[in-house]
Amino acid sequence: MVIVTASDNNFVPGLFLFIFSAWLHNREAKFVVIDAGIEPASVMELRRFRDRNGIDCQLVQADGKRISDLPTRGKLLTTAAYARILIPEILPDCDKAIYLDADTLVVSDLGALWLADLGDNLVAGVVDGFVEQEELDDIEMSRNEYINSGVLVMNLVAWRREGIADRVFATVRETAKSRYLDQTALNTVVRGRVLFLGREWNFFSERHVEIERRLPKVIHYAGSAKPWRYRRVPFADVFNFYRTLSGLDIPEGTLLLKSARRRKMILGLIGLRRKYWSSALATYYYRRRFTKPHLRSLGKMFSKVPLPPQHSTAVRERDAQLPTFS
Repeated sequence: MVIVTASDNNFVPGLFLFIFSAWLHNREAKFVVIDAGIEPASVMELRRFRDRNGIDCQLVQADGKRISDLPTRGKLLTTAAYARILIPEILPDCDKAIYLDADTLVVSDLGALWLADLGDNLVAGVVDGFVEQEELDDIEMSRNEYINSGVLVMNLVAWRREGIADRVFATVRETAKSRYLDQTALNTVVRGRVLFLGREWNFFSERHVEIERRLPKVIHYAGSAKPWRYRRVPFADVFNFYRTLSGLDIPEGTLLLKSARRRKMILGLIGLRRKYWSSALATYYYRRRFTKPHLRSLGKMFSKVPLPPQHSTAVRERDAQLPTFS
């Protein structure tokens, strides 16, 4: 199994937890991290973490010449987003790869994802479902065929044979005003050759109220409210449990989301408004059906198979502060 991600310095805390969580559930996987602007100190720390745990993880440099002139959108959509398009070139001897964004958290074995039969399809992915209609209209695509690019299984043989990377980059340059840039360009190029996956493989944490209820296998902290920056974001407790287990000095979110949102929630519940009760019920459902059982089993697994010592401040606190769920 080959698992690839890409990151610049904006996503380093998520990158570390992604590698840790994916490895914890997929010990035999080979990992590739595409460095698209990670500070040297973080690269060194990632290598130390890899070596201490015996993780088969290769760090490779993104080809800046191929992506440096492509359009971006602030800190959430930098040139690092284009690194995934280079995977067929970075891994010339691989026929297939799983790509996951650095702001995902793997909470299961990815074996079924790896074994997905792509056939002649270029990618396997999960329907996004939340892209603005204007964006869809611009590329004449329906909502139920536009996939999110945060979790992909890629047919690398077909990509190389058909020059898909060059076609995606050309499309980005032609549609530079689109909101989602690389994702929209990717959808335009691979349209009609996509194997659609279930929502559990790309579970949007912030949209858990609106999406169909599936127990997540990959949690995607998409959007601006990252759990290493903000407190009380959906499924932050899962992220923080893995953060504690990892023994890494990854910061806990300290910023608070706007209090107005919380006031609206409280007033909505008091007023018996359906929207707010739906949110509360969804939160209760996932905490009862997923969060508590998952963290309980994870704690048991950790106690039976201790991780190698990490030699950090965080690991010294780990045993004393390891959360318990009853």
